[in-house]
Amino acid sequence: MNKVALLIPCYEPNDKVLGFLKQFKEDDFDYFLLVNDGSGEKYDSIFSSIDQETVFNLLYYGKNKGKGGALKTGIEYILNEKPDIDCIVTCDSDGQHTYEDILNVKNRANIEPNSLVMGVRQFSKENVPARSKFGNNFSKIYFKLVTKTNCRDTQTGLRAIPSCLFDLALNTLGNRFDYEMNFLLEAVKEVPLAQVDISTVYEPKGEHKSHFKTLKDSFLIYKTPILYVLISTISFFIDIGIFALLSTFVFNDNSEQQVFLSNLVCRIISGLFNFLMLNFIVFRTKGNTVSKALKYWLLWLINYGLGSSLTYLFEFLPMALSFIKIIIDAIIAILNYIINLTFVFARRKSKKKEILKKGEVMNI
Repeated sequence: MNKVALLIPCYEPNDKVLGFLKQFKEDDFDYFLLVNDGSGEKYDSIFSSIDQETVFNLLYYGKNKGKGGALKTGIEYILNEKPDIDCIVTCDSDGQHTYEDILNVKNRANIEPNSLVMGVRQFSKENVPARSKFGNNFSKIYFKLVTKTNCRDTQTGLRAIPSCLFDLALNTLGNRFDYEMNFLLEAVKEVPLAQVDISTVYEPKGEHKSHFKTLKDSFLIYKTPILYVLISTISFFIDIGIFALLSTFVFNDNSEQQVFLSNLVCRIISGLFNFLMLNFIVFRTKGNTVSKALKYWLLWLINYGLGSSLTYLFEFLPMALSFIKIIIDAIIAILNYIINLTFVFARRKSKKKEILKKGEVMNI
């Protein structure tokens, strides 16, 4: 039987947390850890009660790190304290996950020890807030588009992480709510995804205190596609501006030259700008820059030939040549995002990270 730990990050807990944690018994898991994510002295009494009345070990540090930071710190601490742990189940402390569902996810992880097990909610129920439904639907579509994997609840914090993903979990970028999405996007490349239906729990409006900052955390979660769109838009204006100038004033002797030569020069200039921005700002992946550049310019060459050919093919349409190019480039840009993310700037598998010596993770 696998040895499984339960990890719960906790920030500014409410008075219901103690009752939730007291449900767990010593034989439910092989190790219990609750991370106090810099909640402050105001909450010391709650954590003191947790320490005295539950089976959980407590990990403290003074400054709030965010949910992702708390999860990474907790995982590292567990692997230091219990290096023989085979799986770590994570869940939230805000009451959205029930005791029974947490055990169900653990049991599924024992059956599928090499899968990432997710406790997924049903967003079709009436008690689900409209904002949560919209967010989940958008997230599912984005996740499916990027990974070709169906996940009914990408935002769930109830997950069973197998030992083969511990290195990835420790090295995934992000310290707030973006961490969980970043981890999920990479994890499904390495292991199968198993999904367990869980209760869909939402407290009445006004009673639930969320630490999710809508604008800030939404930007962090979808920072890569947002920055990609921004950089692509800037690259587009550079590209179309140079194309319009060249096709109007320089290469205007015949239609073939007008399209292909104008497109070649503007593509080189905008492509160079685009590669530098994608490599150092948008994807920020480690690895050989030369290798990424070769892949990028191979894609660039395909885009140039495809874009020029399609623009020339539809030249007969009763509209400006530049407008035809805009439509074609927009379609190509959407396809390019997926190719850049999964091929050109794909993240390398994480290297094993050395576990801190006992006590070093503590910062009381």
